[in-house]
Amino acid sequence: MTEDWRNAGFGLYVHWPFCQAKCPYCDFNSHVAKKIDRSAWVRAYLAELSRVADETGGRVLNTIYIGGGTP
Repeated sequence: MTEDWRNAGFGLYVHWPFCQAKCPYCDFNSHVAKKIDRSAWVRAYLAELSRVADETGGRVLNTIYIGGGTP
């Protein structure tokens, strides 16, 4: 019997693409930006999280991975 992957738990990766400086070993999609509109990015993240929640229904979020640039 095959388990339906759509009913299983899942992990979510949240990426922050801005850094204070670019590390030479970093392979992430990241950018050095002195001034960004953080509130606009936070609103965009919240909207996307809401959309993902609507699409995933009652599935269990097992893990949240946060990565990318310097917070």
